[in-house]
Amino acid sequence: LKNSWRVGLNREAIRSELLKTCDVFVLAGPRTKLLDTELQALKEFVEGGGRLFVMLGDGGEKRFQTNINILLEEYGIMVNSDAVIRNVYHKYFHPKEAFVNNGVLNRALLEFAGKRVDSAQEKRNSQGLAFVYPYGATLNVSRNSVALFSTGTACFPLQRPLCALHQGPNSGRVVVLGSCHMLADLYIDKEENNKIQVRQ
Repeated sequence: LKNSWRVGLNREAIRSELLKTCDVFVLAGPRTKLLDTELQALKEFVEGGGRLFVMLGDGGEKRFQTNINILLEEYGIMVNSDAVIRNVYHKYFHPKEAFVNNGVLNRALLEFAGKRVDSAQEKRNSQGLAFVYPYGATLNVSRNSVALFSTGTACFPLQRPLCALHQGPNSGRVVVLGSCHMLADLYIDKEENNKIQVRQ
């Protein structure tokens, strides 16, 4: 990531001046309530064409003691206060380290990840990108946003969105991922998690 991007860490209040210096602003597991001024600055950032990437985890807002859903609901996305678990023992010891092998909802993502998609594969509805979704929550996604990944058929709750995208009229984008661990160092090289990255 550091080879392609200049990464900075912010420990202060989120302000418009800070956001003007960002191509992508990442909120990875926020653990405090955002102030109204911070929520407004993030909203203006997205409306002005900025890109916001939000990650949370199992338990959602309650466990993380944040209010990020106030902002996300404006874009038709909400992180639930639940947890994704694997129904059967497979590959990983902890049930919250959910292995998903049929959760890609958009064929364009498979092509982006370098997977070949043929018509026979479409008929079987077998989506060929396998990933581990550790300690994550599900999302609610409305019509003005698009779900990108789901829990598939081997995790509970079944067929629930895990990642969603909203694109605004000024090219502003909001991506929400229900697991802040999925792209962490411990899991980025597991399965095909490294093919799910923030890119232009």
